[in-house]
Amino acid sequence: MPDPLPPGSVIAVAAMARNRVIGCEGRLPWHLPEDFKWFKSLTTGHRLLMGRKTFESIGRPLPGRETIVLSRTGFSAPGVRVIQELSEIVPAADPRYLFICGGAQIYELTLPYCAALFLTCLRRDAVGDTKFPEFEADFEMIDSPLETPDFQVIHYRNRNPLPWPQMRDEVAV
Repeated sequence: MPDPLPPGSVIAVAAMARNRVIGCEGRLPWHLPEDFKWFKSLTTGHRLLMGRKTFESIGRPLPGRETIVLSRTGFSAPGVRVIQELSEIVPAADPRYLFICGGAQIYELTLPYCAALFLTCLRRDAVGDTKFPEFEADFEMIDSPLETPDFQVIHYRNRNPLPWPQMRDEVAV
């Protein structure tokens, strides 16, 4: 990985069209095999955090990675850890990176805590109903580890990431 981050870092990874589209009716509105290879090489051996809808669009846990799904609906799936609150995981307690993998609500919720963002930027617009949240004010571009005629992967660093939410101590009454 370019510019290695400390063990346990929280890192967002996403793909976005020029018009910020990231999804259409629960699916990716493009097919970029080279980007899938990049995603696999980046995330294998680490943990993935995603929302229920994103997990359902994939349909299964991805091999070689721990899959964690954030859901408040009582969702369950074989081979998946389900949490209801971000504070149920402690990124710094595990040396593996925690990759945030979508969807839009999960990105919106977690980008302030991410140390870095790897964003695949398509060189075209796409039709879709889901857009990537604004992030540019808080992140600075570091480098571009992959460029193709169809897309460019840009590595951003959060200028001032917030501490990951912690469990609230329960107070006995």
